[in-house]
Amino acid sequence: MIQEFGAERSFDNHFEPHEAGEKDYLLHFTAAGCLARVTHVGGTDADAGDSGEVVELPRLADYPRRPARVTYLFSLGDQRFFLALDDRVSAPAGFAYESVNWLRHAEPQHLLFAAATASQLDRWYRDNRFCGRCGAPTELGPLSREIVCPECAKIVYPKICPGTICAVVRLADDPADDAIVLTRYAGRTTALWALVAGFTEIGEPLEDTVRREVREEVGLSVKNLRFYKSQPWSFTDTLMVGFWCEVDGDATITVDRSELKEARWFRRNEIPLERTNDRASLTGEMIERFRTMGRAAWE
Repeated sequence: MIQEFGAERSFDNHFEPHEAGEKDYLLHFTAAGCLARVTHVGGTDADAGDSGEVVELPRLADYPRRPARVTYLFSLGDQRFFLALDDRVSAPAGFAYESVNWLRHAEPQHLLFAAATASQLDRWYRDNRFCGRCGAPTELGPLSREIVCPECAKIVYPKICPGTICAVVRLADDPADDAIVLTRYAGRTTALWALVAGFTEIGEPLEDTVRREVREEVGLSVKNLRFYKSQPWSFTDTLMVGFWCEVDGDATITVDRSELKEARWFRRNEIPLERTNDRASLTGEMIERFRTMGRAAWE
């Protein structure tokens, strides 16, 4: 998945008031995306992703003029990442703003993770320039990752929205006939098959989120919930939590057309292969795990 790229690049997001050095990564975002440079397209380069594209992110030394407002983000192994908070910067030669969603299909994976995670923090910084309580301009906390209002002392921390990925399975007498519910979202021109998913409501345990989302989206009741793993999904400020569960009782699907274009049961040999090379998402991993492993995916 997006956060899995080897122990040699361990993620450390402990905030320290570091000063950026020339070799440190310095990221900048606009509505168009993240400053990046495509350094390889096509061919058989070992660093290229499925799309054949290798992406480079800018370092401080690449900028013709140092941005005025810079804050430390995190480190991956011995590589440090900073964020330029200026509205505009003098872009380094050869770099252009690329969609962060597009970058998820490129390589190297640790830079994809860095860009996505930095984009979440960039949105948080920009969305909290003024206090939501009194309207005064805010300031960055000097010693920790927080935004402080100097007028009313309100403190804001980064936003994380928990949500669940729900792999609903139907077990048959013959394991070859086991099936999984796949869905496609409404209103998307290129919607891949996915799993039931949704955000956790206030006061709701994750397990109840699974039960509610499955009931709302496909009209099924579920039992035997099993936690699989979690994943930061910075594209939507989300922490995704994956669960396996079994249909309980009637397996007839009733589709919520306000959210889904379609939903149906797939046996393992019927699952589309469109997620085979999905290296980024928990959804893709769980679908492929069921397709290739069956019940062993959660046992």
